[in-house]
Amino acid sequence: MIKRKILIVDDDKDILSLMRIKLKNESFLVKTENSPLKALDIISSEEIDLIIVDQQMPEITGLEFIEIVKEQYPEMPIILMTAYGQIEDAVKAIKIGALHYITKPINYEELKHVINQAFEITSLKEEIKNLKDIISDEIIVESKKMRDIIETAKKVAPFDATVLITGESGTGKEVIARFIHKHSKRAKKSFIAINCGAIPENLLEAELFGYQKGAFTGADFDKKGLIEEANGGTLFLDEIGELPLNLQVKLLRVIQEQEIKPLGSNKSKKINVRFIAATNKNLEKLVKIGAFREDLYYRLNVIKVNIPPLRKRKEDIIPLAQFFIKKYSLKYGIKPKTLSKKAEEDLLNYDWPGNVRELENTIERLLLTTSGNTIRKIFKKSSTVDNLKKFRDAKEEFEKRYIEKLLEKTKGNISKASRISGLTRAQIYRYIKKYNISF
Repeated sequence: MIKRKILIVDDDKDILSLMRIKLKNESFLVKTENSPLKALDIISSEEIDLIIVDQQMPEITGLEFIEIVKEQYPEMPIILMTAYGQIEDAVKAIKIGALHYITKPINYEELKHVINQAFEITSLKEEIKNLKDIISDEIIVESKKMRDIIETAKKVAPFDATVLITGESGTGKEVIARFIHKHSKRAKKSFIAINCGAIPENLLEAELFGYQKGAFTGADFDKKGLIEEANGGTLFLDEIGELPLNLQVKLLRVIQEQEIKPLGSNKSKKINVRFIAATNKNLEKLVKIGAFREDLYYRLNVIKVNIPPLRKRKEDIIPLAQFFIKKYSLKYGIKPKTLSKKAEEDLLNYDWPGNVRELENTIERLLLTTSGNTIRKIFKKSSTVDNLKKFRDAKEEFEKRYIEKLLEKTKGNISKASRISGLTRAQIYRYIKKYNISF
């Protein structure tokens, strides 16, 4: 049986020693650290299953520690230790993502119960995630073009060569990138994805390379960049054609030297990251007009994978539609529906300008809005394209208004907006850019 590892963080070394003694005979491993900042490094370098952290510490408070950890590891279970009478802090901890809290002096029987309860919840979440992963990791292909792409991906996956994936928006470039990672020797490490066109240029460098405390106004603590977060694993750079020229120079050096220098730091850090990039633009044309560096292009284009649009691989449409029916039936806990012959004809006769993403959104909508057990038609006779356009316009209007209200409520605090909405920071930045939202 694999033992779960607990990290206990408290600036009081006597308490750490006592907790280690009290918990050492249980069915889990115990690691202690008296510096919360050093504890953050431990979390990024070791497999930690649960954290117990004290509220009152000199470097940063337990609440601040929880916020930092939850931003990077949202699924990490955390228990806050508070002094008697600090219930307000405990309530705040629960609101920002802590699983539970305990008060000092510690009742160790209660603590063991809380720990076991936390692991039961974690196990249940893992079971649900595994079920979802079975669905989300499956790649549906029938066409020869896509079978050839999958074979290429399998061949290059074990090696660390950079891969450039091209194709129209919505064709499934990230799906292929994840497939390569899953079949590589890095599969047990992180797969980090970033959309280079979704994050404002003035923030993108900090997101990629990280920063040290004091590097700029608002940099109140050291923060790892996404490149470092992907250490040991894979970094997927989506929409690489949107990367500003000044960052292209820095990225080229990172790929070649396998080292980064966070903002505000004079020291470089060694990394071990595999890079996969994707774009819906013609990078060769961008190189010719000076909008993309030629040396970076050739450094990324070691292995090239071009994904054809859905309209050029119609054999995949029906299997994909049936897959999405299964996927969203599981997600919403409803009975799967079947496709009538007329519905299948509609699917095959449409060009799908939004590719697989548009097909997925269409099937999700129909699954939720169609009465009975059969989807009989995909589009209304009157206006196929107009109906889809109305649906997209309404969805985009809702998204824009929601993000505007969210940023107004959080006074432009992206991290807080992420916690409230459940969206990732990258998704919020993407919406800000898409709808030109000022805040």
